[in-house]
Amino acid sequence: MAEDALSKIKKIACAAQLAGVLEASSEKPGNVTPAHDYEDTAYADFLAGAIALGPVIEEAASRGRLAALGEIELDGIGIGELILRGVTDVKASHPGGNTHLGTLMLFVPLAAAAGGCLAAGGRFQRLRTTVIKTVKASTLKDSHDLYAAIERSKAGGLGKIIRKDIPFCELMGVSAKRDRVAEELSNGMPIVFKCGLPFFEGCMDDNPLLRGLGMRAAIIQTYLLILSRYPDTFIAKKAGAKKAGEVSNKAKDALDGKISIEKFDEYLRSKDNSLNPGTTADLVAAVLFLYLLKNNVF
Repeated sequence: MAEDALSKIKKIACAAQLAGVLEASSEKPGNVTPAHDYEDTAYADFLAGAIALGPVIEEAASRGRLAALGEIELDGIGIGELILRGVTDVKASHPGGNTHLGTLMLFVPLAAAAGGCLAAGGRFQRLRTTVIKTVKASTLKDSHDLYAAIERSKAGGLGKIIRKDIPFCELMGVSAKRDRVAEELSNGMPIVFKCGLPFFEGCMDDNPLLRGLGMRAAIIQTYLLILSRYPDTFIAKKAGAKKAGEVSNKAKDALDGKISIEKFDEYLRSKDNSLNPGTTADLVAAVLFLYLLKNNVF
């Protein structure tokens, strides 16, 4: 691999690691944060996991590049295998519970697509189209590897993925109503690309309410926006769809300034962390990954 290509592939991995660290390091209501650990999972676990996913993201980007160059088939990228490897690496990095399965499910196709786009001329505008093609080319083995990743991570929320002997892309489609990450993967990540990224960029660039407050404030606002519009399926799994809708309504109140972020955080933590918007956190991590790819890689 040429030195410049290798450097950019490594930048993709670094962008993923930084996105994971930034997402974990903001005081997002209801999540594990620097100020709030859970009984079985701590802030340090999320940091360790964010660093540990770097090698598999680099491999995903490298395989995406090879596919774009015609050196391997698109269905040879191995989305499921890479997710499983990532989960294994993350679990080995800390003693806590599942920290990054949902994030890896989003990051791996994004990284593979980013590698492909770099090989094809380096246009960020082609990234979403390349993600769609990458996911559509996934295989039955990718589904089997995803099931193994879910079991290895002991992820409660992603237990809602329907288990059928079908290719990964079809699996995401049939699971879409139950799981927001699956819905994103089956539809070309519209929340991440069309809702989260433009809003986050607006917060960073020209939102007068956030000027001078920095990236962490922009992350929290983006988290509230996504949660207010898209009820969290991790909450729905544990507490029901009605409660997930109630959380979204309160997120809108916090976004609009009708209640404080601190009060919203207290509300989410009042039920033994059963109202943790974990899926929303995964989507925010993917938004940050996109932002860093756009600004630091392309």
